[in-house]
Amino acid sequence: MKLALIGAGPRNLMALERLLAWNKRVSAPDLEIHLFDPAGIAGRVWRPDQPHELLMNSLAAKITLFTDHTIEMEGPVIPGPTLLEWARRSGTTFIKENNYKKANCLLNEIAHLTPESYASLGLFGIYQEWFYQQLYAQNSKTVHIIFHKTTVTGIKRLTHHTYELRFDDAAETFDGVSLALGEGMSQLSTHERDLTQFAHAHHLSYLRTGYPAEQDFDKIPAQSHILLRGLGLNFMDAMIMLTQHRGGKFYRNSDDTLTYQASGEEPKIFAGSGRGFPYHARGFDQKVVGETRPLYFLSNQLVAHMIRHQEQMSGQEFLNYIYSDVACTYYTKLVAQKYTGISFHEFEQAFQKDPLSDHVLDSYGIAKDDRLNWDQLAHPEGNVKTANDFKQVMLAYLEQDIAEAKRGNKTGPFASAMDTLRELRTNIRKVITYKLISDEDYAKDILGGFNSFNSFLAVGPPILRLEQLLALIKAGVVEILGPKLQLATEQTHFVAYSELFPEYKVPVTGVIEARLASIDIRISKNPLIQDLLKTGMARPYELHFKDGSTEQLGAMDVTTETAELIDSDGTPVPNVYVWGITTEGRHWLTNGSPIPSVNDVRLRMADMIANQMMTYSE
Repeated sequence: MKLALIGAGPRNLMALERLLAWNKRVSAPDLEIHLFDPAGIAGRVWRPDQPHELLMNSLAAKITLFTDHTIEMEGPVIPGPTLLEWARRSGTTFIKENNYKKANCLLNEIAHLTPESYASLGLFGIYQEWFYQQLYAQNSKTVHIIFHKTTVTGIKRLTHHTYELRFDDAAETFDGVSLALGEGMSQLSTHERDLTQFAHAHHLSYLRTGYPAEQDFDKIPAQSHILLRGLGLNFMDAMIMLTQHRGGKFYRNSDDTLTYQASGEEPKIFAGSGRGFPYHARGFDQKVVGETRPLYFLSNQLVAHMIRHQEQMSGQEFLNYIYSDVACTYYTKLVAQKYTGISFHEFEQAFQKDPLSDHVLDSYGIAKDDRLNWDQLAHPEGNVKTANDFKQVMLAYLEQDIAEAKRGNKTGPFASAMDTLRELRTNIRKVITYKLISDEDYAKDILGGFNSFNSFLAVGPPILRLEQLLALIKAGVVEILGPKLQLATEQTHFVAYSELFPEYKVPVTGVIEARLASIDIRISKNPLIQDLLKTGMARPYELHFKDGSTEQLGAMDVTTETAELIDSDGTPVPNVYVWGITTEGRHWLTNGSPIPSVNDVRLRMADMIANQMMTYSE
């Protein structure tokens, strides 16, 4: 049996481990497993040699590649260390033995890692390389494991479930394929092409969307005025690459705030986005590994019942369930801390019966200023009228967000509520995957609104990044322009401004797209994706509306239960599986790293795909 894993990042490394675990049970004769990735083991995102300042937004203690007792799967559980545990046990020795370029930075990082630490991207990449080497050392005598540092450019179906893979002017035949291709790059849009041409004609800088470790920040001159478009995670990385990475220093003050000392090599950074505010910081994590809060509305039982009986709910009901669980966490934490005269359990029971009106809050005397205001969360700018006033609003927003995040995700009402929003992800994913809402509601309520709001609230950076941003604003290095960011060209330069404050226009000589590109296989530059579409072995996922119309998304279409690729005729492609970011839209929130002790979806899928690949029969 000969199997191919295309992409050697976390997903297919987990699939490799699961294949080897399953092989101990089914004992496939002459098993060969080939991995393909031009960037090497761990792939592009987690390259060990990237700038060490780039951080993950998950705790090192809550990242793993190993299965555990919580995973709902059929394969054997083979536990192993989390990223933090590995770093403490054997990370130092492994880094020294392998002579990594940034060994001193990495060793210093390990020496200071705690359960509250966010690891660097590079350290997670090294953990993946160690994981692969362990699997190879333990299994290479019984299973042939071959790594190809190359790009697969095409797949041709030969028989019912044998496939020819083309790479490096060669071709080999395989019995099963797992594709975990990552983001890749897409073709330039008309807008991006126009900006690129304008920048070239006027000797300006324009950096399109991409991984921060791969964007050429050296093109941005010191002291120049530049615009970062986007205020999410990529913005934070770009901000650090243009400041701390250029020699600037952050210092912790006695009042626990940060001060920034410039190196003189920084540009003046202007920034903005559609919403106009940076993502909320992740709350200080007070929960032990595997600890979660019960879900009362979008509960495991409700979702399982709906899947089992193939029921649907409206998009609004779905959102109401989500917001009810989040609000329940918020108000119960608030009452326990601030309204100590109220019976906590009595309030919780009353609130769970009526979570969406003000009746319970009024009857228990919850002050208006203490209430969770969704509109205000979505539009923190309020009724601000001028750019100068907005600067004060931004400072207050950052200071409050940092303070709330530091209160913690078990004791702080807001941080705890946002943590519940993260813990809802498994059930939200199931609602999307199993189509428990209509395609109309999915397009309108989720793609058209909730996805952006959820990212803003619950996909944010560590607290440190918001502290650094605040220090950079106070140092005059960064200025955020406001909501509804606009970018125009005037004669020989770019002009940036907020649509709310059109009188305040800022000329800039460089633009950096500091945001993730939308995932769209139709315009991907990955030769394998284009080959699959051209030959009809793959197709984009489509929404089908009740009026007979359709809407094509940029996701690769796969089966609901088995993750098998679906061809242009709507037929599953036997023993070819696609998972991860290229299915974003068909699935929900596909990026992120596997988390231990929470029945993680990525570990479940790794076992399911490995099981199917090893036991496939016509």
